[in-house]
Amino acid sequence: MASSTTSQLHLYDLPNEVFVHILSLFSTRGLLPLATISQRFHALVLRIIHYRLLIAAALKEYKLILECFHPSSKLTEPHVFCKYLGTDGLSDRYEGKGSLYEDVDTAKRLGRLTSLYSRFRPEVTIEQRPSGARATPSSDLCEGELGKENTPVTRPVNLEDFENFSQLCVVVSVVKVVPGTNLLLSAIEVVDGVVRLFRDWLKDQEQRRSSDTTSCSSDGPILWVDAGQNVGLKLRVRQKEISDQQFPILVHRDEMAPVNYEVDIEGLDSGVAATPRARADADNHRIQNCISVPHACYCPLNSHSRNNKITPGL
Repeated sequence: MASSTTSQLHLYDLPNEVFVHILSLFSTRGLLPLATISQRFHALVLRIIHYRLLIAAALKEYKLILECFHPSSKLTEPHVFCKYLGTDGLSDRYEGKGSLYEDVDTAKRLGRLTSLYSRFRPEVTIEQRPSGARATPSSDLCEGELGKENTPVTRPVNLEDFENFSQLCVVVSVVKVVPGTNLLLSAIEVVDGVVRLFRDWLKDQEQRRSSDTTSCSSDGPILWVDAGQNVGLKLRVRQKEISDQQFPILVHRDEMAPVNYEVDIEGLDSGVAATPRARADADNHRIQNCISVPHACYCPLNSHSRNNKITPGL
């Protein structure tokens, strides 16, 4: 009698609490394939990832770090920390009116979650400001931003007369820091790619900025770092004047003149399937004492990950 009763038991006879306890041991990337098993697994995986992303955003010991440099300044350009601004659409409301999944089919809810982007703003620390420099607001800033101690992260872009584009190498990582300091213990790479800044694009963006100085629109173009559009940079382009002494004496009419620009990195958009997932994975693996760091770990603020590698001791 007992054997016949046991043979009738099914995996789905287990309560959701047991499934959640088991599935919570998986990393976020490990959970995603399990969502295709059944509708019940899909709902459980979605709920776990949803709340894991909410918790990940509140982990103060983890920060996003940006390295953005021209290939020629790979060893000299400092990395910067990025302030988390929020994830539009993500809230603690999981069901009902006003939730992220309102009026969304059950089978499409996971896709809705992974379509969100987290917003970050790169910030220059006091140590990285030029000696004697003050955080004076740019003339491009709106009136509501005046008075803010916010120095933009700027990178020079110089094009010679024979160059049609320049490029910036971009490395984004989630790092763990010593509480209360900028000392870096370990890192998990989010993306490592290159963006190309074409001459015509730079010219168009600079003209758009000049003709729209009174606007505070945040809907500027995003340059995607990777093919999957998981991480993108929002840039503001400003042309630098070139002195007459720098111009060649004779220029052929078909030749392009050299131009110098400065690009302000106003923001960094990262899909929740990338950055917060890496942060959640870091905390999840830390609990299991088996964190994996595929990219070079970072040393203190005045060092560079490309030259210094350390082994995390989490």
